[in-house]
Amino acid sequence: MRDKAPVLQKRLFAAAAAVVFLWMFLLNCLTPYIADDFTFAYAFDTGLRLHSLPQLLQSLAYHYYEWSGRVVVKFFAQGFTMFPKVLFNLCNAAAYLGLALVIYRLARGRRAGQYDLVTFALILAPLWEVSPAFGQTNLWMCGACNYLWASLGCLAFMLPWRYYLQTPFDRGWPMAVGMGLAGVLAGWLSENTSAGMLVCLVLCLLVLLVSRRKIPLWMWTGFAGSLIGFVILISARGNYNRASVYGDYESFLTRYAVRFFNCLNMLKDYALPLLFAFVILFVLLAFQCKAEGTGCKSLVWPVILLLGGLGANFAMILSPDYYERSTHGPFTLLTAACAACAVQLTGRTMRKALTCAAACAGLVCVFHAAEAGYDIASYYVMYQTRDALLRTEAAELGEEAPQAQLVSYAIEPYTHWCAAYGLPDIREDSGDSIGLCRARWYGVGGITATEARTYPFPGHMNDAYAAGQSATEEQ
Repeated sequence: MRDKAPVLQKRLFAAAAAVVFLWMFLLNCLTPYIADDFTFAYAFDTGLRLHSLPQLLQSLAYHYYEWSGRVVVKFFAQGFTMFPKVLFNLCNAAAYLGLALVIYRLARGRRAGQYDLVTFALILAPLWEVSPAFGQTNLWMCGACNYLWASLGCLAFMLPWRYYLQTPFDRGWPMAVGMGLAGVLAGWLSENTSAGMLVCLVLCLLVLLVSRRKIPLWMWTGFAGSLIGFVILISARGNYNRASVYGDYESFLTRYAVRFFNCLNMLKDYALPLLFAFVILFVLLAFQCKAEGTGCKSLVWPVILLLGGLGANFAMILSPDYYERSTHGPFTLLTAACAACAVQLTGRTMRKALTCAAACAGLVCVFHAAEAGYDIASYYVMYQTRDALLRTEAAELGEEAPQAQLVSYAIEPYTHWCAAYGLPDIREDSGDSIGLCRARWYGVGGITATEARTYPFPGHMNDAYAAGQSATEEQ
């Protein structure tokens, strides 16, 4: 029986990973092009449809100088538009599963042959439940490349640091060069997620310095590369061009006080379950360390991840706006901090308690998965119906299509698991960049909406459904 238990655990772990991949692949297949996906399908400098790598690189160079320094993730966001969307669907489902597995490895470290299904479930639950903009950061093509892929890259870069704190190792110059190059890319991914990663790296170096342990060359080159990448990211002229269009308070103190409370409110409104879970798990781990007489060594890594998550959150003080989708990186690091505590808790009673917590969280996820699946599938059906109508109307216009203005309707989803939730759809005014690129996608001069439509969803309400009910009652 002892030999069969690890095999069974491995199979259950693999089965859970397969279910997550297939579920995310299905949701990605049911998510069409939305909002900025239409914009990213065209070169920023020429406005022409993307079809080659040189054209993509020129577009990204223009984007760096005019809009944003986040060109590494934009490389994927624009690049995927040149291929059938099924390629992105597969890659993005793999990225979501990969993020969960990277968090698991950050928590457990280098311990081969161990498959902790309970901890894996406790990682998957907050990834699904806590994000206030799940669809925008995990299903929407543009948003997933900007947030999911950035979080995956930053956390994956931290794995060697986690392993070194556990067991020192060095690979000489090849690893030093590789970590330096990888650091440039990781630091160049996302303003706040890369900032949280840098906080973790600095804390790792401080821990090694305080404990007088050797710091290998690859750590210094990796850290230097990360700093270089981060400086390239935030010093882009496009960042300052974009910031100039946002209104802000003139008073220095008022401006940063408001931004600070925006960051604080993101934690209060959405991350309290993660913070409460961390406090509970951390206190239990501290009691366990005291009982076993092992000191505070086991507490260090969870604290590093916690401070990295908080650093990523409050790095948004430097931004004039803090969108809900920007919480992806901070909340991912907080999830990793909770997992780093949970994976170290031992004892039969404690493991039973964690198993019960994982089972309860799993039940909640199942209920919400059913709702999310219905919402996403219903939106997809309505979208396909509208898409067919727009293409038919454009085809009937013939040569007059490029000057024609089509009149259609917007579609309003219900839950934040749907990628379209909170994102601009067809609007009354189609003169913005998203509207113009959407019209270009269909080969017409413009597309406007005179109404918003939705689908019935018992137990849920949105503005379009409420407006329809009100109109029915008046009639």
